[in-house]
Amino acid sequence: MALANLFDEAEAPVSSLEEGASIADAIAGILEEFDVQPVLFIGSGIARRYMGAPDWEGALKVGLATMGDDAKPYTYYAQKFGDDKVAIGTAVADEMFEWAWTKGKSQFDPALFESPDRHIFLKAIIASHLAAITPKTIQALPQEYSNEFAAIQAIRPHAIITTNYDGLLEMLFEGYEPIVGKSVLRYDLNSFGEIFHIHGMGVDPASLTLTAPDYANWNKQSRYFAAKLLTYFAEHPVFIFGYGLGDPNVRTLLQDIGRIAADAKGLVPNVVQVVWHEELKTGPSQSEVVIDDEEDGRQYRLRVFNVTSLLEVFKLLAVTHELKQVNPALLRAMAARLMKLARKDIPGGTIEVDYGTLEKYAHDDDTLPKMLGLTFADSDNKTHPFTLSQVADELHLPGWQHVQPLIKQVREEKGIDLRASDNRYHERIKTGKSASSAVRKWSHEAVDLFKAVADGKDYTVKD
Repeated sequence: MALANLFDEAEAPVSSLEEGASIADAIAGILEEFDVQPVLFIGSGIARRYMGAPDWEGALKVGLATMGDDAKPYTYYAQKFGDDKVAIGTAVADEMFEWAWTKGKSQFDPALFESPDRHIFLKAIIASHLAAITPKTIQALPQEYSNEFAAIQAIRPHAIITTNYDGLLEMLFEGYEPIVGKSVLRYDLNSFGEIFHIHGMGVDPASLTLTAPDYANWNKQSRYFAAKLLTYFAEHPVFIFGYGLGDPNVRTLLQDIGRIAADAKGLVPNVVQVVWHEELKTGPSQSEVVIDDEEDGRQYRLRVFNVTSLLEVFKLLAVTHELKQVNPALLRAMAARLMKLARKDIPGGTIEVDYGTLEKYAHDDDTLPKMLGLTFADSDNKTHPFTLSQVADELHLPGWQHVQPLIKQVREEKGIDLRASDNRYHERIKTGKSASSAVRKWSHEAVDLFKAVADGKDYTVKD
């Protein structure tokens, strides 16, 4: 549960990006540079939209209502603590602690009185409320959003990161595994199909990040979270839904990511916040949000897409290839077994290994996929095997955005735009029916060409 959500304009746009370019083109441009599924960062605005989940204030009011006339009204805390919602939450939790040990004792499971966390009572009330309002099936959700449900499921994200406590995402993304709280720190993030509840989950009330001590503890661990999640933020496009970026710990996490992933101008190029508006007078637009880093004085910038239709954004992110048929649990099982082979079975000598066969298959782009029951969708992937990110890897560059100047240099020096057509260096491969459903791929010759350009050598662009 975040302190701000998709429907709060917590951040004002500060500048316009990519004038003249549509959001559809911008999303396609981000996706085509990565040969992996996006990661979704989902906040309370989504749960509020689809199942009426309370925002932060609403959750605290649930706790106060439980105490009835014994509780002070929410306005008392708002007047006392202003907009400091963590302080308000802590004060409400303290009041419920006193109430639980006196008049409200019969309202709680006796086991809660053995907990070392005095705020467990408010956490248990909120968790119980979320469990009660969470539908058991997708069919029980508001069917006015049925098209959005189908579209968001079709994204098949590599993983989902959330501060939400409820189980809505597990319902929408069948087969995805919830990883809760501190378990993220112990989890292998090389797998596929996980939902990381970094602020805890209602099925375990003790895991919830809710009050000042919880946030202080989370803040201490945020860099460990950031380090664990860096692979996602560095190697995947990340789309943020349901946040106004008002949650202090979400901002802390993004600061930590920015220190590592931002370019020289402070832009985190593959992380985008999507903000829904009921209406926009000038239509969908692109802007930026700035996150200040008080520790080193830097500023990190994220792109913001202001939209009036989440459905259209979900459709643009939808997977368009065979992955849509893959069971996430099966992929996790395969990855876990391969990891066990590599880390334990082979080094421990518990199995016999034909290293000659393994070496042959490991370097054979045709045989290994067939062994795993996979096939290439078309021959274009053989002639043009690289995404721009992989081209950057081949050139030992830090990221795909560093290849763009080389493409521009070729255009300026030779008058040839490599991306304007399908050729021996570049192909735009269709992956679906819509015009934007395509991925750009590059050949070995393109890698050699860009290397010559980068090294300042003479080069020729062949027909």
